Amino acid sequence: MIFLALEFERESLAMAFNSIKERKLRSILTALGIIIGISAIIALVSIGEGTNAAVSSALSTLGGNTIFITSGGGGGGGFGPPSTSEPLGKKDVTDIRGINGVDLAIGIIVKSQSVEFRDETKQMNFFGIDPKDGDKFFTDLGVVQIEDGRFFKSGESHVVVLGHNIAVKSFSDELKVNDKLTIKGEKTRIVGILKETGSSQYDSSVITSADDLADSTGNLAYTIIFARVNNVDRVDDIANNVQKKMDDSHGKRAFLVFTPKQLSEQIGTVTNTLSLTLGGIAGIALLVAGIGIANTMYMSVMERTREIGIMKAIGATNKNVTEIFLTEAALIGLIGGIVGDIIGVAFSNILGLVLTNYGLTFSTKVTYQLLLLGLGFSVGVGVLFGFLPARKASKMNPIEALRYE
Repeated sequence: MIFLALEFERESLAMAFNSIKERKLRSILTALGIIIGISAIIALVSIGEGTNAAVSSALSTLGGNTIFITSGGGGGGGFGPPSTSEPLGKKDVTDIRGINGVDLAIGIIVKSQSVEFRDETKQMNFFGIDPKDGDKFFTDLGVVQIEDGRFFKSGESHVVVLGHNIAVKSFSDELKVNDKLTIKGEKTRIVGILKETGSSQYDSSVITSADDLADSTGNLAYTIIFARVNNVDRVDDIANNVQKKMDDSHGKRAFLVFTPKQLSEQIGTVTNTLSLTLGGIAGIALLVAGIGIANTMYMSVMERTREIGIMKAIGATNKNVTEIFLTEAALIGLIGGIVGDIIGVAFSNILGLVLTNYGLTFSTKVTYQLLLLGLGFSVGVGVLFGFLPARKASKMNPIEALRYE
């Protein structure tokens, strides 16, 4: 009995393959909706997980006693455009250093610039730091360490320290200390290379003097200020005091203050909102795909009515007929899921490469569990929407089916 059951399963699978091969175009169009939905889910989840992991890694390197000060947005929230044209400057760094409980404050300029090396040009992310704050940034905050060379000194210009990935992966030839790059038309010397941190935020960035990233008038307009407090238990209270100081200096919520926990929650909210939106779109695509599978299977049942009659006449049970058509529906879903997995992974990786090439730190995280979930979901959609057509086929009267023309 077990042998007969296995033989029937093999025959069901062969019949499903033959049916799909005979109706290639219809099967491809039916699987297309599954492909779109699954690829969207895979890309969405891998990008979201990768982003969260990168943010967590970056924040963990700074510790829980760090405060971030960045442009606010009035009513627009911490990630919107600033409500004032006045930038963060040296005075703000000095003011923050004077707040009780703050033992370190460093201003950083973040910009994206093109970098030339020999015949190649790449877009890279730059951190501009005051040279006299460099050692504090590296040693006191414990963010990164120099692997080769040194940090630039006060008075030096047109010198850079490279993140590990920038040095190793950006150009055809690996970059080394004392190599010359061309940045904004100026020859720039590499004086140091960082140890790998595992965080793309630092591994894929170039660190230079803030003066080299000053605006056209020579003013330093910091993108963000890092501050470290001397008591992690008071980080929220000190952050509130910093916020009050910034409000007094620049106006209500012109600049916003975050702790690592608050920043992680903000980014998580944005990521979750994006996930829900794109997840809804992917869900609609899968619903449409499911309806397409149901329509295709109903057509297949109608076209194979006489075949169903013959199968039932020679002893096939209702369960056997149901299994045959459910196998076909599941196979369409499986094919769509496999292609969707491949496209989803490819899309997220290509997007990561493109954004990294433009100087934006970006990572994706694809797991076997995620890929298997995509396959299971696609097969589930196929079986769910293929059930009613399969049931209709199983309920056919063999005599009437044999008379069908």
